[in-house]
Amino acid sequence: MSVVLPIYNEAGIAAAVAARITNFAASRPDYEFLLVDDGSVDGTPEILSTALAKSSLPNVRLLRYAPNRGKGHAVLFGFRQTKGEYLCFTDGDLAYPLDYLEQIAVALQESDVAIGSRTPCRASQGAPNLRRRFLGLAYNRLVHFILGLPYADTQAGFKGFRRASAQRLFSLLQANGFSFDVEILFLAKKLGYRVREIPVCPAKDHSYKTGKVKLLRDSASMLIDLCRIRIRDWLGLYDEGKTRTP
Repeated sequence: MSVVLPIYNEAGIAAAVAARITNFAASRPDYEFLLVDDGSVDGTPEILSTALAKSSLPNVRLLRYAPNRGKGHAVLFGFRQTKGEYLCFTDGDLAYPLDYLEQIAVALQESDVAIGSRTPCRASQGAPNLRRRFLGLAYNRLVHFILGLPYADTQAGFKGFRRASAQRLFSLLQANGFSFDVEILFLAKKLGYRVREIPVCPAKDHSYKTGKVKLLRDSASMLIDLCRIRIRDWLGLYDEGKTRTP
């Protein structure tokens, strides 16, 4: 299992993130972790580099580039340098406990793509922010309406792929920002891949205040991106042969 964690301007939690990853990776040599710094300008890569150097684990690496290119680009950049048969990406602020990785690995034994779904968690515990919950539900309705995706939660930052599936999907991907999650799932459905949803709950100590999505502004931008995905499909831009460099 290769795990890519895109991270951007998280200097305040970078040392804690590095500690959690190295503690997890130390007892799991069959897991590979790649932290991808997406052009941070607040000292995040320096903090990560210092923290990771203390453990010197061969299965944990830091990748970096500049300038900032977006979450989708960071994930693709990391995937290009992975070695595992199973590939996964999760939020760089570790919104979800790393123990869920084992469930992703199990799910990928019988599916092409495995995605986290926060819906059961929200139903049982409620959402920590009513405005965020409302916008999330509204956005998911739009995803269903515009793109016809049947999944309960398209935006959870916890998704896994078999290597062959990832290579094909990411070669067709056009989006670099937050809407790339939806585009991946749209392509997976279009190509007939088996997608399995796994219930996930954010870590209890995770704070949505650290998120980089400005709810109203980025919700409008993501709505536009949904329309772009549909238009690209109508224009045949997702036809294989018209691909980006994987």
